[in-house]
Amino acid sequence: MTGDAHGPAGEPSSTARELEERLDILATFNEVIADVSETIAGASERQDIEQHVCDRLVQTETLRFVWVGAIDGESGRVVPNAWAGEEDGYLDEIEVSVSASHPGGNGPIGRAIRSQSVQTTHSIADESDFGPYRAPALERRFRSAASVPLRYDGEEYGVLTMYADHEGAFTDELAEPIWNLGHVVAHGIDSHARRERERELERREAAFSRIVADIEEYAIFRLDADGHVASWNRGAEAIKGYTTDEILGEHVRTFYTGEDRTEGVPNCLLDAARRDGRVEDEGWRVRADGSTFWASVVITALTDGDGEIRGFAKVTRDMTERKERERQLNAVFNSTFQYMGLLDPDGTVLRVNDAALAFADADRESVVGRPAWETLWWRGDEDRIAALKDAISRAADGEFVRYEVDIGDDPERPESTIDFSVTPVFDDDGEEVVLVVPEGHDITDRKEREHDLRRERERLEFVNRIIRHNLLNGLNVVGARSDIVGDFVEPEGESHLRTIRNRVDEMTDLVRTMRTFMKVIVERESHEFEPRSLDDAIDDTVAELGAGGTEVDVTVECVIGTTVLADELLDDVVEHLLKNAVQHNDKAVPEVHVDVAAADEFVELRVSDNGPGIPDEEKRRIVDQRIEDLSDPGNGFGLFLVREIVESYGGEVRIEDNHPTGSTFVVTFPQA
Repeated sequence: MTGDAHGPAGEPSSTARELEERLDILATFNEVIADVSETIAGASERQDIEQHVCDRLVQTETLRFVWVGAIDGESGRVVPNAWAGEEDGYLDEIEVSVSASHPGGNGPIGRAIRSQSVQTTHSIADESDFGPYRAPALERRFRSAASVPLRYDGEEYGVLTMYADHEGAFTDELAEPIWNLGHVVAHGIDSHARRERERELERREAAFSRIVADIEEYAIFRLDADGHVASWNRGAEAIKGYTTDEILGEHVRTFYTGEDRTEGVPNCLLDAARRDGRVEDEGWRVRADGSTFWASVVITALTDGDGEIRGFAKVTRDMTERKERERQLNAVFNSTFQYMGLLDPDGTVLRVNDAALAFADADRESVVGRPAWETLWWRGDEDRIAALKDAISRAADGEFVRYEVDIGDDPERPESTIDFSVTPVFDDDGEEVVLVVPEGHDITDRKEREHDLRRERERLEFVNRIIRHNLLNGLNVVGARSDIVGDFVEPEGESHLRTIRNRVDEMTDLVRTMRTFMKVIVERESHEFEPRSLDDAIDDTVAELGAGGTEVDVTVECVIGTTVLADELLDDVVEHLLKNAVQHNDKAVPEVHVDVAAADEFVELRVSDNGPGIPDEEKRRIVDQRIEDLSDPGNGFGLFLVREIVESYGGEVRIEDNHPTGSTFVVTFPQA
């Protein structure tokens, strides 16, 4: 019985349809192969070739979607370059890789690239290796697929993948035609790339010719294939200092610094020119006399008809002056957080640094080329604009201008206070102003701190007035009344009266100490020191000790007329030191020795006692203590004040052992 080639109602059988589909695909492959050469000639980009292939392939009814992907060398991902057909967001959902360990690397695409062979999937639904992009493919009614690597003459150009709308579309019989298709497409891409390289070489040769025409500014010479000088021109002799006879035959490394030669820079540049056809470089080069200059270098490979390197053309320009200008500009613009710019003397903005742009939240294009007073920093305030115009005009006449200005007209952002200056830059003769440099430093925080400090000093001064007047006067009244009450107190109440008098004396001393402390912290900022007599301060304190009723033996070795840079608090320093030597002494009769000696720019005061001495750890604690370390203002507060006052003069305090017993407080003062 003869088989019927048609199904019911005269329709073609499945076998006949499959044959027609294969023939249709084969015919499309042949047409694409025939079109590629013509497409190359008219293509301006590689993508034009790839897109044409995709567009032609989907014209067959069997192929539903076609795309070409390139391989990202760093990530190994296959990145879409061109596609045609019913893509419907498919390429956005999938992530294809060349790596077998990647979830998207085991479908036909990854296998085709790794194996360098055609890979087909007869049934996407049944192919588990299709991986995470099987579901997106089935959603778009892709039922079978085939991938072919695009590789020609050792160059990897990517992969071509096709999807059909039914299973089994890519039979084993189509493997060879698919491979041929991939080979032709890869050849077309390679031919286009070679043609672009030839065009680039032509452009480079044309540029080289233009450079040669400007021979006075350039050193232009030829190297042989190994890098030895084979020709020399007048520009080379002027820039590098070698005559033709001196340099011919020498290796190009002659022109490089010792460090560059050690690191192999000359050979690396020649290798890069061999590989890429051309290489550019900037760096320090050495002249015949050993001096260096900053060079801009272009090395171009010279090849024969077979593409073999026959030598190099080397073009060098002396860019030392430009390098110095760039260094100066970079030092000004890139090594500061201040806001800076460059203006023409007429006020036109030529350049502005990143810090200034960030401050105004502006882009460089909106600022450069405009008058400075029309930029974001200044507009909107007539007085501010007038002040800027005046400053620029004065700077253009050679004057340095500086003033403070409040910047900002955005109601949502507070104004900033800027320490602003405009500096003139003169020409080489120092006669004409060629540039104007505006510079600003944001001092908003500093101004706020100054305001806060003023308020704090006002508060402290108020407290100081209360201590000086109200509290001290009140204690004096209590002391005076206690003396009066003493005449009426019975014997059994005298101990209580003595306690009151002692506490009043202690509180009075503490108030005086607090007055000194307040004077230190309130008046230090703008205080000026003057020559003051150290021996007078010592004599006054010694006399006060003698009048106090306490038995004490004080000896003084002091050059009469010794003066130091200090203020009226010098008396408090000496008083605290001598009283400390007496109060902390455990002897029946305290012995205190005072010695003053001048050395270089300082005067040294030494106060020694015969007390119990101070352990080393305690010495460090006394000298280094902070205000928060003082649990009781009456305990160690005096020595803390001594240190604060002396350091404000520019001196220092230290503690030494006194022999055989006791301690020595050593204080240095700036000599007047």
